[in-house]
Amino acid sequence: MRTERVPLLTGAAAVLVAAALFLAPNARAAAPPAENSPAHAPVHVTSDARSVEVAGGDVIWSDIGSACRTSFNAASGSAHYILMPGHCTDGTTQWYADSARTVPIGPTVGSAFPGNDYGLVRYDNPEVFPVGTANGVDITGAGNAYVGQTVMTRSSSTGTHSGTVTAVNQTVDFGGGDVVSGLIRTNLCNEPVTGGPGPATSGSMAIGIPVGGSGSCSTGMTTYYQPVTEALAAYGLTIY
Repeated sequence: MRTERVPLLTGAAAVLVAAALFLAPNARAAAPPAENSPAHAPVHVTSDARSVEVAGGDVIWSDIGSACRTSFNAASGSAHYILMPGHCTDGTTQWYADSARTVPIGPTVGSAFPGNDYGLVRYDNPEVFPVGTANGVDITGAGNAYVGQTVMTRSSSTGTHSGTVTAVNQTVDFGGGDVVSGLIRTNLCNEPVTGGPGPATSGSMAIGIPVGGSGSCSTGMTTYYQPVTEALAAYGLTIY
């Protein structure tokens, strides 16, 4: 199988290069977003001003200053977790709901990258609550991608985009020895935004955790996702 080489989708800032590949700083070295960034606002403030809610596709911040978009909320018994890209959780220990890092969510409790690209953050703060939505849709389960499947993603910066799955079980080389296998390839528009792109969903089903891609929304893109079912199985979780 041919190995594709593309940049990672992550970090607090990103640029479009001349070759039409997009690249954002790796979460291990990303800077915090600017104060006027749309992601600087709190995630979701509930009617109780002390509490916030976190949904799939929201931006959260790590103890090393990086911003990353959540993918899906998941659960095991009474414990709740956030599924994240592994290249975001790699090297982090704690995550926050605000860019000032005053509202803790909980610790990184799992990280797989390279080889795979998924990570796990546990909700430890009783004032922060998981919401069972992603891309603005109520998520009722997780599914395996198939060629021709319609998928969507959404960000606060670029809106909602639809596309299709063009291949599965793909291997991608991100450079520096970072190779990830078993990925979903799509033609979803996912140009760089603060915190990286959102997850891939199909109707009410969770499909993929964003990994990397190339191109632009105007000329066409190739975007890769880690199958969410693989991450759920690895950690023994169910979609929340």
